[in-house]
Amino acid sequence: MNTLFLLPNTDEEIIETYDEDIIVTTREGRIIKVSPRSGEQYGVTPEELLGKSVYDLEAAGIFSPAITPLVLKKKKKVVLRQNTPSGRKVLITGIPLFNDNGDVEFVVSYSYDMSQLMVMKEYLENLETEMSKVKGELAHLRNQQLHVEGCIMESPSSIRALQTAIKMAQLEVPVVIQGESGTGKTALAKLIHSRSSRSAEAFIEIHCSAIPESVFEISFTGLDNEGYMSLAAGGTLVLNEVDQLSSASQAALFKILKQSHTARVIAITHTSIEEAVTSGHFREDLFYLVHLASIELKPLRERPDDLGQSISRFLEELNDNYHKQKTISDDLYFHLLQLPWKGNFRELRNVLERSFIESESPLITLDDLPITYQPDSDERIGLELEGQTLPHILESVEKKVLLNAQKRYRTTTEMANVLGISQPSVVRKLKKYTSTLPGGKIT
Repeated sequence: MNTLFLLPNTDEEIIETYDEDIIVTTREGRIIKVSPRSGEQYGVTPEELLGKSVYDLEAAGIFSPAITPLVLKKKKKVVLRQNTPSGRKVLITGIPLFNDNGDVEFVVSYSYDMSQLMVMKEYLENLETEMSKVKGELAHLRNQQLHVEGCIMESPSSIRALQTAIKMAQLEVPVVIQGESGTGKTALAKLIHSRSSRSAEAFIEIHCSAIPESVFEISFTGLDNEGYMSLAAGGTLVLNEVDQLSSASQAALFKILKQSHTARVIAITHTSIEEAVTSGHFREDLFYLVHLASIELKPLRERPDDLGQSISRFLEELNDNYHKQKTISDDLYFHLLQLPWKGNFRELRNVLERSFIESESPLITLDDLPITYQPDSDERIGLELEGQTLPHILESVEKKVLLNAQKRYRTTTEMANVLGISQPSVVRKLKKYTSTLPGGKIT
């Protein structure tokens, strides 16, 4: 049997905790420690409990039944249901604390309102149902042997993008794929091509903005009909950075696509071409020609599921490539999760590989990161598990992440998007953690 040896002082006091209802009693049943929430379930104040005997409180119907006598008798953890004077049901847990002789010296108990537990149970069941739906969608996609090279596509927004890509592949209509650099736009275009009836034909990707305006049209038509359109005939023509074209090149592209229907067209953009049309920077007739379907790939910082999976997947690949067996420290992992990753998958893979090579031990740490990615000393989360309760650890991590994000982003709305929580939640949590800091500013 695992035993816990602890001898707290016997002073009567209200101990500072988070939201727990905690009571400490002596072996005689006298209450010596309570938390600010103690007694809330029973209709009494914490001060009214201090110094009282649990036996007297049981006789008065406050504790029904008292848990301390049962823990003293069994000398092990006891969990039972109590009835409070107001008729509420409480789930209470009692834990024995032993002295050096192996006798129970103190009993620590903590309780939860069972109605709250039922609400939590219902929430978890609903969450499990939603997760089952997502897992079902993932299983369906995996059963279809989908693979997007170099990208993890397991977040809800990524799954939606994959589902749309599969549908568009069969319809063979023009598609626009929008997203930041490195989010997997070209990889998704290759997936659409591979799932279409044109998969056996050419896949031609063109970086439109790199073609000089003066030779733009001839690059597509060719002097002897050997331009890009001829190369992509029967296959897929990917127009990368089409949103960066000049007005003259847009006019030439509209003319080329209007006259030729030999290739399936997929346009790739960094920005919204709908907004570009509205602002007058993109031709409306060209927009209607290439934009029958649209797929948006969110940046990696807004895809926490994909980001966490990518770190693990890329580390596995590096271990295979370099024939090593390295892992990353917890504080490095949490730090990677909160970086902006403006270069998305490409940047993440590059930084991980550089850190992998730099590390001289099997454990990759924050100090192995490229210097520009290392956090300042006051930004380091630092996970110290020894002697810390789980709520304290989680609160410390949450505080560090929020304060670091506040330094990196201009508004709470940006912070909410990056952290994957609501803007009101960001404001509420910042007020909690900055209330004791001088000059704390929340916008």
